[in-house]
Amino acid sequence: MKTGPIDSLAKHLATLTGSSSLPASNISGRDRLRMRSLFDAGIIEEVRSGAGRRIVVINQEALQDFIQSVYPSGLEGIKGDLPARSRAVADRKDSKKGTGKSPTTVLIRGFNLCTLHKNDTLLPVAEWTESAGVAALCLDSMKGWQCQGTLGLVENLETFWHIQKIAPYVDIAIYSEGRIGADVLDWLNSPGMIATRVIHFPDYDPVGMDELLRIKRACPERTELYRPPDLENLFAHYGKAQLLQDSVAVLARLRKSSDIDVRYVVGLMDKYGVGLEQEGLLIHQL
Repeated sequence: MKTGPIDSLAKHLATLTGSSSLPASNISGRDRLRMRSLFDAGIIEEVRSGAGRRIVVINQEALQDFIQSVYPSGLEGIKGDLPARSRAVADRKDSKKGTGKSPTTVLIRGFNLCTLHKNDTLLPVAEWTESAGVAALCLDSMKGWQCQGTLGLVENLETFWHIQKIAPYVDIAIYSEGRIGADVLDWLNSPGMIATRVIHFPDYDPVGMDELLRIKRACPERTELYRPPDLENLFAHYGKAQLLQDSVAVLARLRKSSDIDVRYVVGLMDKYGVGLEQEGLLIHQL
């Protein structure tokens, strides 16, 4: 585990605590901005020292109060093994400064007696869905798990909850939360999953089509777009122009695509001047 000051500012503050001064040239512009309140309050000052300049401490007690306010667990941070975001709160009162990666949590729903299996172990996903409505797995523990049949990647949560009404042939559905994670795509392209058919249920807008191409690149020859027979009618009645206005550059790039699914949907976007949120798929189903 790394020891020493948490960051460059903490390193400078440790020097000021120990020797009450340091060369001004050692401090970056960014750290100087973070120390501005110390200068303004007269806790530290910049003075001439020979041919250069130094930062000196005027009030060591106030400096310690500042350190405690910025680094509640001290300049070297909290001891012990904590997840990255918890450590960032303990060290700097800001979880977003945590740089570690949490395990990917995947929400899934299973139908048609679907199971995931690895060696002799079975996960009865369809049974879980029937009894609890949804199942959740940590992708870090899914290495080696596999299933067969048709898998749906569903962009939005409401559609995910009703996916069996839209596409009853789907055996397992994964909630992709918009852009699906690269680690999920890596799993879908793992040896145990390469026989699985992948159906993408996106928003029918430039971002959704761009995501379709990304999934097709990860899982070539077995990924397709969900294209309901009344998709054009849904565009005409329920489309939203803002979906195109927010992604003009993406749409321009998609117009050059040779993918048949993308060309079909881009044609609808251009014809009606709108995109379609995928929740529209439910309008004629419920």
